[in-house]
Amino acid sequence: MSSFRKRTAAPQQALPPGTRANHHNNTLLVSTGAPALDDVLGGGLPVGGLLLIEEDRQTGYSGTLLSCFASQAIAAGHRLLVVDADHSVDPQTQFPGWASATPSQAAPPSDAAAADPMKIAWRYQSLPRVSSSEEPGRGTGGAAPGAPFCEQFDLTSRIPAAAIDNAQIDILDADALARMAADERYGGDTYRCVLDKIAALIDAGYSSLKPAGPDAARGILRIELRSLGSGLWRGSDSQSILRFLHGLRGLLRYSFATCVASFPSHLYEDGSGERMPVVRRVEHLCDAVVELESFEGTHASPADIVARQTRAKAGAAAQDYHGFVHIHKLPRLNSLTASVGRLSLLHTGGGSANNLAFRLRRKKFCIETYHLPIEGGVGERRTPAEGHGCASGRPDPLAF
Repeated sequence: MSSFRKRTAAPQQALPPGTRANHHNNTLLVSTGAPALDDVLGGGLPVGGLLLIEEDRQTGYSGTLLSCFASQAIAAGHRLLVVDADHSVDPQTQFPGWASATPSQAAPPSDAAAADPMKIAWRYQSLPRVSSSEEPGRGTGGAAPGAPFCEQFDLTSRIPAAAIDNAQIDILDADALARMAADERYGGDTYRCVLDKIAALIDAGYSSLKPAGPDAARGILRIELRSLGSGLWRGSDSQSILRFLHGLRGLLRYSFATCVASFPSHLYEDGSGERMPVVRRVEHLCDAVVELESFEGTHASPADIVARQTRAKAGAAAQDYHGFVHIHKLPRLNSLTASVGRLSLLHTGGGSANNLAFRLRRKKFCIETYHLPIEGGVGERRTPAEGHGCASGRPDPLAF
């Protein structure tokens, strides 16, 4: 009797719902709720990573991204923690609803749609199609069954009350933070009480240091920090925000949790308009940093903003875009270099050299390569100037 036995692969644990594996750096990805932002980050936000969104001044586009991140958590069945020290949080009135009646797994393309050739040019027929419900990154593996990786949201609608009641949502708004920080343990330090709350949630079932059974399903914890470092985030000293980010990053590394924080960097400027050194240190403590620079609030007074909004759109160079997107830092978890150059369709890994711009539409937040309008558009006069051309009987000096 032979003593050799056939070696079989050990059963692997299924991925958490609403996640996707990135085989380039062995990380697990979740969607930010905006497919364009997922593409810029290299397919999505890594689990265990921290994304910092530097807020646009005098506009609320960063808040739209945070709302889509929260709605995506509800659609994927993830647990959500929302921290806002400036305002109260109401999920039913602030989180956008999905475009369909209920969130569902994206259906595969039908045979008729797959057989329909592209009508643009023959050389594009062999290219793969990218759906809005799929991850726009290339080569990032398959998504976990049971929940869509990225749901399509309608910014004009709101999530039904039944979906919010069934979701796991923890909210720390201004009133709740004031009560927690008043405890003797914290002495009014908002950063310490928020960090303890996050640590308690991770220990409750989202820590990667605690082994899970073969049949136990892993879950994802999403953390959303709004306007981190604003005037209502109170610390013991000027280094409180740095200690908070250092501790938060250590907690996320060994957990099935991910965090998106917005940071009002325009509040950390001196009299000459230059940013303080603490902004650079905050960016260094985050895994990815994205800045939104809106056209309406870029070093403009309220009178200038009103004038831009009431200006006629015909012939305006930036009428199709709402601002620029600056990529200051890309996620590099489990790798020395960012894999976004191989996975992104928009970004090639060279900083902000792509001149990316964003536009807000009814159902999605778009990020595209910024370009000027075509010369000679419909808003320009196409009649020849007086004294040139056939009307004057003399040859046009510009004709060739």
